[in-house]
Amino acid sequence: MKFEFKDWGNNFQTPIDVCDYMSSYLPSKAGRILEPTPGKGNLVTSLSKYGEVICPENFFELECSSFDYIVMNPPFSPMKLGYDILYKCMEMSENIIALMPYLTLINSDKRTTDLMRFGLKSITHLPRNTFKGSRVQTCIIELVKGYRGETKFSVYKN
Repeated sequence: MKFEFKDWGNNFQTPIDVCDYMSSYLPSKAGRILEPTPGKGNLVTSLSKYGEVICPENFFELECSSFDYIVMNPPFSPMKLGYDILYKCMEMSENIIALMPYLTLINSDKRTTDLMRFGLKSITHLPRNTFKGSRVQTCIIELVKGYRGETKFSVYKN
């Protein structure tokens, strides 16, 4: 697959090993998978082994509104854009894997409550050096609509 680079305001593409890790959350036949902000396509390439990957040129003009899974690394700058994409995705799927800044979890009681209410199944801590040249601490959150069990916390090992 070849994708045109979409400039989302940063140049921090998801490393291939992290893309493979994020894809490992999916079952072998995941169905329709949305990657709303494909950038250079690292995540899309990894996801393509699991199902039909949809990667729109403009997420906010996307006509289809239902996906089996959404796997993403939305832009962090401006962060409001990343949160807008996350909240819109929460309306489009019951299963979301998102690489987000830790601030997503700790900087807003409302946002943390929203994620828990949706179903925050797991959080994976990523090392600070995951994105060379960035000082933003990141994590992968796994959201499963209706999940009410304990949230699992793990540390990514590359």
